[in-house]
Amino acid sequence: SSVPGSSKVCHDANNREPSGRLRLSVPQPDPGPDIAMLKRFMADLPNPGTLEQLKREAQGILSPDVFDGARFEFNKTLSPKFALNHNVFLGSAQMPASYEFGANFGDERVLIASRVDMGGRLNGRINAQFGESFAARLQAQASPESPGQMQSLKADLDYKGSTCCAGATYMGGGLLGANLMQSITPWLAVGGEGFYHTQKEVKGGAVAARAQWGHKGEHVATAKAGSFGNVELSYQRKVSDKVGLATEMQYYHNQFCNFGVGYEFRLRQATFKGLIQSDTTCSASLEERDAS
Repeated sequence: SSVPGSSKVCHDANNREPSGRLRLSVPQPDPGPDIAMLKRFMADLPNPGTLEQLKREAQGILSPDVFDGARFEFNKTLSPKFALNHNVFLGSAQMPASYEFGANFGDERVLIASRVDMGGRLNGRINAQFGESFAARLQAQASPESPGQMQSLKADLDYKGSTCCAGATYMGGGLLGANLMQSITPWLAVGGEGFYHTQKEVKGGAVAARAQWGHKGEHVATAKAGSFGNVELSYQRKVSDKVGLATEMQYYHNQFCNFGVGYEFRLRQATFKGLIQSDTTCSASLEERDAS
């Protein structure tokens, strides 16, 4: 016989307890293969990276290191954890000559980097890794024009999961922000960010998407739209291990619209990059590394 409201109830002589009371046996519902399938699907999703690095592949091609005059950089490694660097800029008709001295200390968990120029302006950066998931970053700048005060300050706290990245930001002056990127398929990730200025009482946000496809992930397309009418689109194509192409469009409502196409050639000891923009600006850079 059965009891109303239950899936199945059995009571016979074998289901009686020693005290003579009737023992009911109600089968537990089977969760089915859906949960196991969802777990396997989530395990195959990649980490999309942070929202700050949404268009990292295209940005690496579309940002050639262009400058006026001549520049010399010398890096000296004193130990596995400590290094010094010297940057000498010979200047041009528009920019005066300058010199920067830097010192870096780092290991697997902490990186401390600093630079000071001839004018006494000091830039410092600290990166700290807490376990496998959390990391903190701190950047600050001080100058003789504002003694005893930080000219700029930025602090970030990042979380890196197996299928997502999240972060919180604080900038000097009272700007608070938060962001999230989540993979929803092996080739598509979506996310968003929001910010609030405590002093000016201004708030806003943006939504973003990143798609990567191809046999080796050689195609990467990104899109980002903000609450102030700004739209950013980018596309990067890795033609081969030595050749890359990228394009980007930036649109700000009632302000401006920029479009650029870039290329990159990686040689054995040199890298050549070029950029052509919609305002007829063309730039190129050739960087050669000397390991001697």
